Amino acid sequence: MKYLDFFGKRLSQISLGCDHYGKTISEKTALEQLDIYFQQGGTLLDTAHIYGQDKAGGPSTSEMVLGKWLHANNLYGKLTVASKGCHPYKEDMNHSRINEKDMMLDISQSLDHLKTDCLDIWFFHRDNPLMGADEIIDLASLLIDKKLVKHLGVSNWKTDRIEAANIWAKEHGRAPFEISEIQWSLAHCTPQTWGDDTLVCMTEEERTWYEKQNMPVMCFAPQAKGLFSKLLAGKEETLSTTAKRRFLTPRNLALAPKVQALCQRLQVSPAAVAMAYLTSQKNPTIAIAGSSRIEQITETLGGADLTLTEEDLLFLQS
Repeated sequence: MKYLDFFGKRLSQISLGCDHYGKTISEKTALEQLDIYFQQGGTLLDTAHIYGQDKAGGPSTSEMVLGKWLHANNLYGKLTVASKGCHPYKEDMNHSRINEKDMMLDISQSLDHLKTDCLDIWFFHRDNPLMGADEIIDLASLLIDKKLVKHLGVSNWKTDRIEAANIWAKEHGRAPFEISEIQWSLAHCTPQTWGDDTLVCMTEEERTWYEKQNMPVMCFAPQAKGLFSKLLAGKEETLSTTAKRRFLTPRNLALAPKVQALCQRLQVSPAAVAMAYLTSQKNPTIAIAGSSRIEQITETLGGADLTLTEEDLLFLQS
């Protein structure tokens, strides 16, 4: 397992994505995955207030499963827990919930679910471009002042908004945003192909900014729903309808032979190449590994030590 330093915390560059815990992934399977991840040296759990909600404002099954596991194994302080809040209700994705009432509601419920009194990292799960970045930073400072959160982050924010927020924070003695989470994978994707215009996918312009700022990025959907693993195994038909819409494009199909060549030369799996593509970037980058089956998380962690050279990255990107 590879790690990066985050304000004295040792974060594994493969985070365990806990999105569907307690819902489409049973609690039993989730607990087994958590055990395996921790035993293999994983230190960063990714969840959110909205993960597993049956109805708007309801409990997060993901956070509750994590809270149960962390409490039962007395692992508080040994792992870093990152959660997110102020996500729009799914029934109206363009109605922002970034306000003091919803923020305090979400954080209080998350802390209750996770059985703790302070979160290591907390993200604004979506941006509200109609709201000043300075206003959002000022709002977020309440979480720091009340010692409910140690570090602030943003999920699905554009870099110009992060920069504006952090300039204001520096000028006014506020806690800045210190980590970002967006969609990034070896396979190219856009908010349009994903089907969510509130989503942010990595672009070359965004990547250059992150590299210049040396800001850590957590990347969701890093394996593009297993795109390259299935393509190279001749199992394209097993891709879900959603995966085909998001990732089965001419650009990504043209990339498959390069992935195959690299797998053969390095004697590793397509999953290992996909994860290492992210964890080998110049800026601090963390791939969020999510899977529905035990063997998937085991395969992913099996390539956790792989680092691609600059020549390997150029080969994949050219």
